[in-house]
Amino acid sequence: MNKETEQILAELERIVTERQDWLFRFAYMRIGIREDAEDVVQESLLSVFRRLREQTGIGNVEQYVIRAVSNACTDYFRRKPMQVVTLDKAGQVSVGEADSQIHEEFVRISRLLDTLPEEQSEIVRLKCYDELTFKQIAELQGIPEATAKSRYRYAIIHIQQRINKKGDTRYERV
Repeated sequence: MNKETEQILAELERIVTERQDWLFRFAYMRIGIREDAEDVVQESLLSVFRRLREQTGIGNVEQYVIRAVSNACTDYFRRKPMQVVTLDKAGQVSVGEADSQIHEEFVRISRLLDTLPEEQSEIVRLKCYDELTFKQIAELQGIPEATAKSRYRYAIIHIQQRINKKGDTRYERV
């Protein structure tokens, strides 16, 4: 193993140590099932580790890991037959005590984000929940930074309109 590969693997180890919880939350907010989100993150990290051992020249390892987890979440829905649970019933799904807060947050936010076009809702997730910069979002999505900003702006305007709508309580706490 050459020195560059060793440095890349050390960077991956640092990312896993510092960002593992963040990566889980990233996957959970897309998948909504704790065990599956954990599996997606673990499988992604193993896959990235294998690829990094063989490849060099990866500029931003952290961005590479985030992209891998994001792609794995997309693949998760392609592989797994969808079991549709309406958001009204999602509040009744049995979750453990440790997961109840994140599950409530998932349901509440999903209600709002489901009213947006997919490309806008993903930008909001990446910006607000995953705390990525617009530059990072643009790189991850393969779009210009200005497009990421405008999609975010339109999404926030739409969400504000939905929340401010008189008598609309669908988006309040579960």
